[in-house]
Amino acid sequence: MRIGLVCNPAAGGGRAGLLVGDVCRLLEGAGCEVGQVTTTRSGEAAGLARALSEKAERVAVLGGDGTVNEVANGLAWTGVPMAVIPAGTINVFALELGLPFDLEGAVEVAVHGAVRPLDLGKVGDRFFVLMAGVGLDALTIRELSPEAKRRYSELAFVWTGLRAYTRHSLPDFTVIVDGEKHVANFCVVGNCHYYGGRFGVTHRADPGDGLFDVLLYAGRGFPSVAAFWAGVPLGLQDFHPHVDYLRGRVVELVPEHEDDVVWVQADGEIIGRLPVRAEIQPSALKVVNS
Repeated sequence: MRIGLVCNPAAGGGRAGLLVGDVCRLLEGAGCEVGQVTTTRSGEAAGLARALSEKAERVAVLGGDGTVNEVANGLAWTGVPMAVIPAGTINVFALELGLPFDLEGAVEVAVHGAVRPLDLGKVGDRFFVLMAGVGLDALTIRELSPEAKRRYSELAFVWTGLRAYTRHSLPDFTVIVDGEKHVANFCVVGNCHYYGGRFGVTHRADPGDGLFDVLLYAGRGFPSVAAFWAGVPLGLQDFHPHVDYLRGRVVELVPEHEDDVVWVQADGEIIGRLPVRAEIQPSALKVVNS
């Protein structure tokens, strides 16, 4: 089998760079012809993956969720399957697919795993695999220190999110799901179950059903926000009095006022500000599953 390998050596605080030699040896030991490329800057992996897809039967990612997102953007609609060898900080997409986290097991799946179609979300000309978040989580990611993320993993998001909530106002915005209008100050447009680790905000999402799961939060005040996030690990967020849980194919998000600044993230990376339009792309990507 001809397999391309995209490595982000900075992923996982440099862990991926240390593992790439072992991964190549394991792939070659499994009888693969390996074409390996290394990213040198953010945003480069999409083009590298698309170039590899012209000659490879599969393209594997050695990195975290940011690199997975870029490679998915490169492979969308090509028909060439994406395999994931998790080496990032949290590896949410690997959790979603139920992939092994040991190197030998991950390489085994990359070579011999079954191929399945996966939906993608699309905002503008950019695809996302996991979710798009609008409001507090995007503001948190924008203010998150890379060093804190590396050292404290999920706890860094919690601390930064609490600090961002106390320091910034969170304006309301309009969310239109398949033509139905709502108002929220926090929204997750989910393609997958998992969100920031082993818990899910859109916990009923299925990346193969051709629909987004959309969670809207419209509460105010620290007790309400704290109750919401405390309920998420237990799957109780649907019962919060200020939460709506919807499903749809097209989600439009518009600021209430023209001068409101509302940030948007996709798969953990800031992609801009409102307004945006998210559309589901059924079976846009093939992935290798265990």
